[in-house]
Amino acid sequence: MDAFFRRIVALDRRWIFLVLLVTLFAPIACPLNLSGLKASPGVSAMYNHVEGMKEGQTILVSFDFDPASAPELEPMAIGIMRHAFRKKLKVVAMGLWVTGLTLEKKIVEEAAAEAKAVYGVDYVNLGWKPGSVAVITGMGEDIYSTFPTDTKGSAVGTIPLMKDLRRLKDFDLVVSIAAGTPGIDTWIAYGADKYKFKIGGGTTAVQSPAMAVYLQAGQLVGLIPAMRGAAEYEFLLDRPGTGTKGVDAISLGHYLIVALILLGNLAWFVTRRNAAGVKA
Repeated sequence: MDAFFRRIVALDRRWIFLVLLVTLFAPIACPLNLSGLKASPGVSAMYNHVEGMKEGQTILVSFDFDPASAPELEPMAIGIMRHAFRKKLKVVAMGLWVTGLTLEKKIVEEAAAEAKAVYGVDYVNLGWKPGSVAVITGMGEDIYSTFPTDTKGSAVGTIPLMKDLRRLKDFDLVVSIAAGTPGIDTWIAYGADKYKFKIGGGTTAVQSPAMAVYLQAGQLVGLIPAMRGAAEYEFLLDRPGTGTKGVDAISLGHYLIVALILLGNLAWFVTRRNAAGVKA
């Protein structure tokens, strides 16, 4: 046993890095769907609100993030889109961050293809316009003027889905998936508070504590916090995805680190005690 602990103490740290690398990537390559995941109140509230919507109702999803925050926010954005299409809601997509346009297009089109949704009838992509506050207030007054055309160049006023959607208050729900500002707080301050529409959100781990205040105040119908929140939403959807894989990887990584700390300390104490006994 003493020899084993001596090998642990002398172990090349590169072996530890290799084991950690394998531990983190294994759940991504082969999903484990670890048990014990339960939805938090904010995630449950968001899911229940969307689940309670009726076929044909409308949802505006604003993709307010960039590639740097995609690992945290893309899974929840995909979950929201899949849920909306499953409920046969009418989806309008847009974004306040120009750096997120490519992500928005990818997520929307992939989710629409899965659901066999028809563009112009089941969903529309408005794209991006400069001036986030001006965009929100403009949409509160007249969407057709703020977004004269969609990403395909079609006049928004002529798109079947947009026929009865002239202002933000015409939407049954607005959702901002946001990495920062402009994002959820911007939509609330310049949109929901003034034009009186329901709003939910999803955000990063760093932003979650600040955004939770709006949830507690009743200004958000629900909040999805970071990758864990995305995994919880996937759990409620019964559709494990990249959020679940990410949480599994993080959990296994934490377990491994704790085990290595315990093993390292035990090895150090055992070898130190034995060394002290030899000297005596």
